[in-house]
Amino acid sequence: MDIYLAEAVFRIIRDRRQVITDLMLYGNVKSMEHYRELMGNLEALNHVEQELKSLLDKQERAND
Repeated sequence: MDIYLAEAVFRIIRDRRQVITDLMLYGNVKSMEHYRELMGNLEALNHVEQELKSLLDKQERAND
C-alpha cells in the first residue's frame, strides 16, 4: 500500500474525528438521533483506522 495514501487517509480520519468531537463538546448536537449518528460515525472512523493499521502492519511484516 502506498504510504502516502495511508497517511492521507489517516489525516482525513483524524480531521473528521475532530469535527465530530467538536460538535459534541460544544453542544451542537440537535437531537438524540443526531448524537447516535455522530457516535456511529466515530465508531466507523475507529474501525477504518484500525483496519488500515492492521493492513500496514501485515504489509510491513511481509516486506521483512
